Amino acid sequence: MPQNEKTVIISKDMLSKLPGVGDEEVSDEERELAKQVGHAFFATLGSTPNTQNGHEEENASIPESVGKYRVFSHRMPAGQLPHKIDDSPETESKLNSLLNQKVLEHSMVVACAASVSTEFNDSEAVLADKPLSDDERVVFFLSGGGFASSDTALSKWYYLRMSRELGMRVFVSRYSVIPEHVFPRALHDVYTSYCRLLQKSGFRAQNIALVANSAGCNLALGALQLARMQGYSLPGCCVLISPLLDLTMSRDSWKRNHGRCVLPLVPVSQENSLARVYYGPAPAAMGFADGDEFVRQISHPLVSPLFCNPAGLPPMQIQVGGDEVLLDEATEFAHRVQKANGSAELVVYPQQNHYTVLRGKLQLDQVYGNTRRFIDKALG
Repeated sequence: MPQNEKTVIISKDMLSKLPGVGDEEVSDEERELAKQVGHAFFATLGSTPNTQNGHEEENASIPESVGKYRVFSHRMPAGQLPHKIDDSPETESKLNSLLNQKVLEHSMVVACAASVSTEFNDSEAVLADKPLSDDERVVFFLSGGGFASSDTALSKWYYLRMSRELGMRVFVSRYSVIPEHVFPRALHDVYTSYCRLLQKSGFRAQNIALVANSAGCNLALGALQLARMQGYSLPGCCVLISPLLDLTMSRDSWKRNHGRCVLPLVPVSQENSLARVYYGPAPAAMGFADGDEFVRQISHPLVSPLFCNPAGLPPMQIQVGGDEVLLDEATEFAHRVQKANGSAELVVYPQQNHYTVLRGKLQLDQVYGNTRRFIDKALG
């Protein structure tokens, strides 16, 4: 093990309460504490540097009986075509400025549960970043975390649990995070990760299930738009769990469910709002945007994909809690896809908020069960 890395011993108590992993049911005390922690986190968003850059490099102590994972780096391929965003010169300028940077390196994770690795003859091959068979189906996963955390030591358990429950290997984009890296760096990282799976790794698009939660859903739909613009094939299906799709926070459930959800309503007019910290300053030549002009900029579909043209997107499943502040935008997006003659299945979990959607045995059984059922049907 490299000298600058250390092993993190993960206790059973930590795992028992980890969203997406722990089966211990949610107590009233935990539900209330999660709300307090969530509100406090977003109240200080962007006020201090993200010293871990959203990633924890420590090796989580995961026994092979659970599974294996590997982190690998990659760079944006040379010769990328400029993005043409006719309806937003601000967004086009931000995106294409990334193409002028010589080194844009980030990393991905491949995770494989022990139950999945037994299907292959070579147990080490499951950590390869290439298909293990012509028809191998894989998950491309994007974690949330308010754009501030795309991967942690504990996250590896989540990836391995997902791999076990869905019966596939899971590839994760460890995208760059705020406040050091503002829009569109994370979006471009995710987009290039997807392109890498298609081009260098050689996966077939129709065999990829794009799965995301929270802010990861925002990046997922943004990356699909960029891939569509540049002529890449889109994944076979897409599952969005508790999706954050509208940074204008203009839908009524932000107010209606404010007291029941872990996500606070911080108006976009405030400097510490998620929209301002994520979007960052406008290009220098265009000046600082405020008021209605700022709302116009963050309403662009690559920033708030609720407003994208959903025609031609892959079959969608959208899961959301009935007590979430994100309920209305999730519901509206499902209806927009259906209206565009697309396929969108909406699953609403009554009395669940943004934290409890992925907590507790009964709830997790539903989430993973619905996800696997949908993917199996969509990918065949």
